[in-house]
Amino acid sequence: MSSEETVGRRGRARRSGVSPAQYRRFLRQVGVGALIPGAGLISAGRKKLGWTILAVFVLLAAAAAVYAVRGGLSGLVDAGTDTDTLNLVTAGLAAVAVAWLVTALVSLYLLQPRGLKAPQRLLSALVVVVVASLVVSPLSIGSRYAYTQRGFIGNVFADDDSRSLTRPDSSDEDPWAGQQRVNVLILGSDAGPGREETRTDTVMVASINTETGDTALFSLPRNLLNLPMPPDTPLAEAYPEGWTGPEEDAYYWLSAVYRFVPHEFPEYFEGIPDPGAEAVKLIVGEALGLDIHYYVMVNLRGFQYLVDAFGGIDIDVPYRIPIGTKEQYGRCTEPSGWIEPGENQHLDGYRALWFARARCGPGPVSDDYERMRRQRCVIGAITEQADPMTVLRRYQQLASAAENTMSTDITQDRLSDFAELALKVQESGGLRSLPFTDDIIEYHNPDYDVIREYVQQSLDPPAETPPPSPENPDNADGPTSEATEPSADDPTEQPTDEPTDEPTEEAPDEEAPADEPTGDSETPGGTETPNEADGAVDVDDVC
Repeated sequence: MSSEETVGRRGRARRSGVSPAQYRRFLRQVGVGALIPGAGLISAGRKKLGWTILAVFVLLAAAAAVYAVRGGLSGLVDAGTDTDTLNLVTAGLAAVAVAWLVTALVSLYLLQPRGLKAPQRLLSALVVVVVASLVVSPLSIGSRYAYTQRGFIGNVFADDDSRSLTRPDSSDEDPWAGQQRVNVLILGSDAGPGREETRTDTVMVASINTETGDTALFSLPRNLLNLPMPPDTPLAEAYPEGWTGPEEDAYYWLSAVYRFVPHEFPEYFEGIPDPGAEAVKLIVGEALGLDIHYYVMVNLRGFQYLVDAFGGIDIDVPYRIPIGTKEQYGRCTEPSGWIEPGENQHLDGYRALWFARARCGPGPVSDDYERMRRQRCVIGAITEQADPMTVLRRYQQLASAAENTMSTDITQDRLSDFAELALKVQESGGLRSLPFTDDIIEYHNPDYDVIREYVQQSLDPPAETPPPSPENPDNADGPTSEATEPSADDPTEQPTDEPTDEPTEEAPDEEAPADEPTGDSETPGGTETPNEADGAVDVDDVC
């Protein structure tokens, strides 16, 4: 065959393009090359390079699988809460994703036959991108999650060397240092635009059994008075009779401790990142007879964003709750809407916030103690519904919302221990609750010995109950005191809010009008709410 004939045949082949069979084979090769790193290079004749790349990726996948299997859930929790590991995971997953995509594109270039037309080139590139994205996208998402987690830990959790008056020592061998229970103060603040100071109008303590996850949740009224000061501190020296003042002066309420105690004792709280929370830990711990080790504070104006990030919560609504009401000229304004009663009502963040904080409305809505009951129901609903899959699926939104609404003195090196403890709490299903309402105490003249007795009896294992005395034969059934039964001339009246645009607390210098408590409420099924005087009960029985 002459050279002219050979050149002419090649020219006709170029003009005729690639046969359908050849093109289908080419698409299969680039598709496999995009799905299995190195396979495309092997098909293109670069066998040594292709097998090397494939071996590297297989070894990396095997190492990750072995780490996950050997470490189990505990190992994954440790990896997800260690900032150095998260930095490594962020960079590693991003590098693997880039290397995978580059290998797929190089394979496309080397396998591409001559004579491809523009539409065929476009289709082959699209096949590579689509197939590679099946692997590259999860790797990129994993890298982004690790990066978000690293930022979340750094922005929310305390530095390991931060100062605290209450945090216990720990070690790698014994993370809880022999503690049977860890006690965490939960604060809801009213900080937000237009507020120069912060008040903690929600005060709870979660006491968690470090072995079983059994949790007792104690709620204290925001207007609690005569708060005892921790002994052997400047606070006790200055206020030997407790944080005591006129009942109508909100300066001496529990909700004002966060603002004013550190202001009076700046030297004692010097160097502590959040002296207000530290002061509340010390004083609430003395009131309950517990050592409060850590705190978590949530800005309740941003609370709705956290609930929205969860996708809302399901909760039983015991009675109609108004939305958007406030007190004006001695009466409640018209609501902008209602949360209707019923079981398993799905509430978004805005409605969940009003469910927890509404105070101006008919019947039990206006009762501060009833609001405490609703708040513990919200805590219980979030605890039960925050399963790992929901958290993982909505992690980006949750992390973003938490960064803007939450602060804590839980240190970064203790985070993995708390993550494992949270799993125990969910698995145990043992969330019990006790709000200190007027069934137990008089908020303006509380008997703290009775409060401490109730706390000890609520813990697991419960404290030994003293034998009944002739003066108090009912003592065998639980703590009792004259304080549990208000006298006839004791009004036990509750203050209500001044007008605001959102459900918030009254300022310390404002006079709070009284509101008579309504007592027990009824659930949608008609079952009466358990009496707090009987002690801590399961949250499900209340809500």
